[in-house]
Amino acid sequence: MNMLTSPELDWLAQGLLLSLALGLLLSVMVGLLMLTAPRELFSINASWSRWIDTTGSFKALDTPHPLERFFYQHHRVLGTLIVLGAGFVLWQWMFAYQRSGLFGMLGARWARPELNWIIAAGEWIVVGLHALILLIGLVILIRPSLLKNLENQTNRWHKAGDTQRLDARHTGLEERMALHPRIAGFLLLLASTWCLSGLLPVLKQVLGG
Repeated sequence: MNMLTSPELDWLAQGLLLSLALGLLLSVMVGLLMLTAPRELFSINASWSRWIDTTGSFKALDTPHPLERFFYQHHRVLGTLIVLGAGFVLWQWMFAYQRSGLFGMLGARWARPELNWIIAAGEWIVVGLHALILLIGLVILIRPSLLKNLENQTNRWHKAGDTQRLDARHTGLEERMALHPRIAGFLLLLASTWCLSGLLPVLKQVLGG
C-alpha cells in the first residue's frame, strides 16, 4: 500500500489542501483589493504590521554560556550515569544480544554471507564506542581533572559576527508593489486564480473520496 494514500494520513492531506486553498483564496482577495482599492489595502497593511526587535535575543544567543563548572561540581552523578548506561549496553551485548534478532529487524536481504563483514564491523564499532564511553565515565567519576587539558585544547568559541543584517527590515517588495499596485494585483490575481482552478478538482476528489 502506498503510505501517502493510507487512511491514517487522509486527515493530514485534507488539512494541507484546505490550508493551501484558503491561502489561494486570500491571495485572490488581496489581488482584487490591489486592483480596486490599493490605497485602503496598503493602509490596512501599515496598521497591522509590527516590527519586533530581536537584537537582544541575538546578543544572548551569541554569548558563551559555560557549563563546565556545573558538571565538575556534579561529576560523580554524571560519571555514575555514564558508567551505568555504557555498562548496561555492554552487559546486554554480552549476554542478551543475538545476531538473528538483528537480521530479523533489518530484513532478510541482510542475511547473506557476503554482508556478514558489515554486520561484524557494526558490532565492533558499537562495542568499541561503548567501551570508550565507559572509560570516559570512569575518568569523570574518579578523576575529572584529567579531562581539563583536553577540554581546554578542544574548546573553541566561534562568534556569529554581524547579526544586524538578520535584524534589518526588508521592504523592497512592498515598495515595488506600492509603485505599481494594479499591475501587481493583476499578476497576483491571475496566478492565484490559475493555481486555485488546478487545486479545486484535487480538493474535491480528496474530500469526497
